[in-house]
Amino acid sequence: MRFRPCSLLPKRQALLRPSLFSARYLTTLAIETSCDDTGVAILHRNDLTNEHRLLFNERISSDHLAFAGVHPVEAAKGHTRALAPLLQKSLPFLPDGATKPDFVSVTRGPGIVTNLATGLNTAKGLCAAWNVPMVGVHHMQAHALTPRLARAIRAPMPVDEGGSLDGSFLSLLVSGGHTQLVHSRSLVDHEILASTLDTAVGNMLDQVARVVLPADVLRSATDVMYGRLLEAFAFPDGGTEEEYAFFQAKSKRGEEAMVLQKEGYDWALNTPLAHTRKLEFSFSGLGSNTKKIMDRVGDMDVEQRKVLARYIMAAAFRHIADRLVLALTDVHGLQACPTLVLAGGVACNRFLLHVVRSTLRARGFGLKIAVPPVGLCTDNAAMIAWAGMEMFERGWTTDLDVLMIRKWPLDERIDGGIMGAPGWVKN
Repeated sequence: MRFRPCSLLPKRQALLRPSLFSARYLTTLAIETSCDDTGVAILHRNDLTNEHRLLFNERISSDHLAFAGVHPVEAAKGHTRALAPLLQKSLPFLPDGATKPDFVSVTRGPGIVTNLATGLNTAKGLCAAWNVPMVGVHHMQAHALTPRLARAIRAPMPVDEGGSLDGSFLSLLVSGGHTQLVHSRSLVDHEILASTLDTAVGNMLDQVARVVLPADVLRSATDVMYGRLLEAFAFPDGGTEEEYAFFQAKSKRGEEAMVLQKEGYDWALNTPLAHTRKLEFSFSGLGSNTKKIMDRVGDMDVEQRKVLARYIMAAAFRHIADRLVLALTDVHGLQACPTLVLAGGVACNRFLLHVVRSTLRARGFGLKIAVPPVGLCTDNAAMIAWAGMEMFERGWTTDLDVLMIRKWPLDERIDGGIMGAPGWVKN
């Protein structure tokens, strides 16, 4: 297991924690176990100043290198090993004089059921022992709300162009498990405008990285986030203007190249769904095409692998940007949204930001972009704490007899979405 400290936190001795007796306050302890990261966080709000403090936020990832990807059984074992020690470590960070939080926030779904069960059952036990309420949080709702958390705790964001996040806004939720374009109208009203027909963009990037990256680069991996390794390999200087110069966004969709091909190389990549305006994502074809190229070319040198890696990401990210522009063009009223949020693990990819931003500008759309800090893009308990606090402040808690939800729609038009799950209690 690998310990991952959160760089957003002040040093322990520097924490400013309001006294229980000097101000009204609200504190939640949060647990995240939806996939392979075990996370615990404590978020505190001072009612008098409306200040939010992230008092604790740490996570531990189980080791999946031997499996070249997330192994559900190994992940479940990792949660069992890591969760109790993390909780024990977090308790001294409760506000001065407190022996328990006001409520517990926990990821209820979607995710891997056995992993969710570890966190949810632990949260139930804590709530029963402490006699405090529980809020079962929707994992993807938490990702969409992460920029609000970052602003509230004044965490430096890679990109924050100042757009409003209080009312209607758009989100691209991109990770190893999800690729969704979402229109958020309120805390619980999130309409999915586009989702993937097959695999998620993060999963596709992880898979192609394992066949494109040279053997020595793969051996250097310290985790199974191969997509992140692919970006570092393709853009070794960190994504300079010169490295990105090969990608040029066009002012009209018809001017975009449907086939990406580098002169001098005997291969080409098709932009997914280039000949349709359907609001859907698809990445499996790009992945299978890459594997065919590697099989046909054979022993590819490092420079050609680097070029191929760049073009794979260009095709995938152009596809994402294209669906975003189609939604803005074809969906009535969407252009009134002031802000686009990029969230999820793949939102850490700087080239994705470059492609989306340059495409929006080239097509004449002025959305302001917000991207959470890297530590809040990937799965973490801090975002669960924030989503739980927003739900709790609006009077919602969750019964202690609820079960985890493997597939939990975010969109209320699909089985009621977030509020369609049983067990919500309005206080």
